[in-house]
Amino acid sequence: MIIRAVNENNDWTFGKGKSDYKNNLLALIQNVKTRLQEWKGDCFFDNEAGIDWKNRLAKRSQVAPLRDEIRTVILKSDGVVEVINLDLNFNSSSRNLTLNYSLKTIYSAEAVSETIEV
Repeated sequence: MIIRAVNENNDWTFGKGKSDYKNNLLALIQNVKTRLQEWKGDCFFDNEAGIDWKNRLAKRSQVAPLRDEIRTVILKSDGVVEVINLDLNFNSSSRNLTLNYSLKTIYSAEAVSETIEV
């Protein structure tokens, strides 16, 4: 797997040749992160892609369906074999969500762990 790298602002990187791309495990990790940050209905060619963040975060009682939706998005990402662990920490006052997850991938024998804020 090869994808264009993004910077800390999630903008594509340019001007550095091959170092503007990520391969294999790093590409997979970035792809999962990008897919988790995608809002449902925001992609003009696939309105069903992404997570329904607006409705899921509006109600505290929707944590279980949100967890299921996140797990589904991760598992549908190319190269992901298994979701080992998925923890959500939602701060209702700031409406910040922190995801901690561990995956098994086609590129690593050991679990890969990531933390992202949405």
